[in-house]
This record gives sequence, structure tokens and C-alpha cells, in this order.
Amino acid sequence: MMLFHYVHKNTPLHTMDGRIKVLCLVLLSLTASLATDVSDYLLLSAVILTALFVSRLPLIPLLRDMKFFLFLILFVFVMNAIGTGGEPIPDFPIRSVSVAGILTGAMFAWRLILIIILCAIMTGTTSLLVLKKAIEWGLRPIPFIPETRVGTMVNLTFVLIPVVLDQYTEMSVAQKARCVDSRKNPVKRVMFITLPLLSNIFRKTDELIFAMEARCYSEERTKAVFMKVCPMDWLILLICVLTIILMIV
Repeated sequence: MMLFHYVHKNTPLHTMDGRIKVLCLVLLSLTASLATDVSDYLLLSAVILTALFVSRLPLIPLLRDMKFFLFLILFVFVMNAIGTGGEPIPDFPIRSVSVAGILTGAMFAWRLILIIILCAIMTGTTSLLVLKKAIEWGLRPIPFIPETRVGTMVNLTFVLIPVVLDQYTEMSVAQKARCVDSRKNPVKRVMFITLPLLSNIFRKTDELIFAMEARCYSEERTKAVFMKVCPMDWLILLICVLTIILMIV
């Protein structure tokens, strides 16, 4: 799997300062939330696909791993198609579905896909240590927020997400080898993979907790030194700022 895994490369996005990279992620996420028509989505898609090309992340594995979010994407599409008012489609079995609803659902699904790709680029080009320190740096000026604890929680989240997906892939292959897919009862098929998956997740979490405790983990740790911001970082940040400005205008 490639999704949410760090892939070591020598590209401008990999060597980019973590603080600037997190800021670009926030700006492009806000840009996605402000998109309203097709031209906005085309502009944002061009920027994100360009970033994907520059990062040199493997495209085919990324698209293959999108299957884990296929249900969520379809759910967003269907709910918006049904919940959006408009002129019903003639002779369509579901009367509440309209052309405006289908277009709205397609826009929301498009937005979700862009955000997932954006997160994949972020995690694929940023090591967890750099991401953790960038979050701590951003939260440090805010009072009453333990930035080290929040950074560690975010770090552990991105550690466990690939573990969950990897465990699901491994167990799916094992279940197919045991012909579990041939069972007619869908509830049993789901239970055969859900319960072992939850058991493995809890076991991996306990192992991680024990490993941190064995190493005497504490929030009082030596702060890592950031890289210096280079001109290419400022150029990428300028592109993100111009993108959200164009979206607003």
C-alpha cells in the first residue's frame, strides 16, 4: 500500500520545510471548501495533480488504494443526490433524485477525492517526525494547548491508519484464500473480517503503548531542528495563496 505511507524521494515537496507544507495543506483544504462550480474544481485539480506529479509518488498504487474510500465517496454522492431539491428526473425509480442533486453530489464527491489525494501527497512526502514538529511549532503560540501532546496524537494517528489498512488488506487476502467470500450470508462475511480486524488493531495499539512506556516516553524532549526555508518553499506557498485568492475572486 502507498496511501498514507511516507515514500522517500528527492523532490521539492520532500525537501520542503514542514511548517510551510502544513500551511499549504490548510490553504488548499480551505480552497476545496470554497469551490462552488466546475471551474473552481478544475483549478484546484490542476494544482493538486501538479503537486502529485512533482512529488513523483506512484500514481497507480494511489488510485488502487482509493478503494478504501469508495464507500464514503459513494455515500456522499448518494446523500447529496437525494437530499438536494430540484426537478425530478422523469421515469427515475427514486423520485427525490434530480439533475441538480446529481450535479451537487458529483461536486461533493469530487471535493472529497481531491482532499484525499491532497492528504496522500502530504503524508507521502512528509516524514512523521517532520509533521509532528511542524504541528508543535504551529500550536506553540496558542495558550492552554499542550502542543507536544497534540503533535504526538496526530503522529500516532498517521501511524495507525496505514496499520489498519494493511491489516485489512492482509486479512481480506486470507479470507479469500479460505473461501469466505463464497458464504451467502453477508453479515457473517462482515463479522469474519471485522472481529479479527478489531482484535489486531487493539493488539497493535497495546504493543505501541508498551513500547512507548518501555522507552520512558515523556513530553519533555529535545526539540528537533527545522530545515531552513528555501526559495522554492516560498514559491509553492505563493502558488497556494494565489489559488485561494483566485477561488475567492
